[in-house]
Amino acid sequence: MTSPYELLGLSANASPAEIKAAYHAKLKEFPAHRHPEQFKAIRAAYDAARQGESAAADEFFFLVRPLEATLDPEMLQQLRQRLTAQLAVSLEEMIRETF
Repeated sequence: MTSPYELLGLSANASPAEIKAAYHAKLKEFPAHRHPEQFKAIRAAYDAARQGESAAADEFFFLVRPLEATLDPEMLQQLRQRLTAQLAVSLEEMIRETF
């Protein structure tokens, strides 16, 4: 896969004005009504080049990473005991609450 800069014929440190000029030059070379696939690729490259590093930062932010957590077994046991005590309901209480 080529980079957006390569598709537009630019260097990676191109200014926004250079990016815009290269985009318009490519659109003249590949008009949408004659070259729809190239037009879409040029448009996507322009959007990616214009956004620059902010797009990479956004992609990193939304990247799904595995959760690394350690749970204290003693704390889990205490929590289990408290929840079990709260959930302990007699059959008579359950019938009374249900009806």
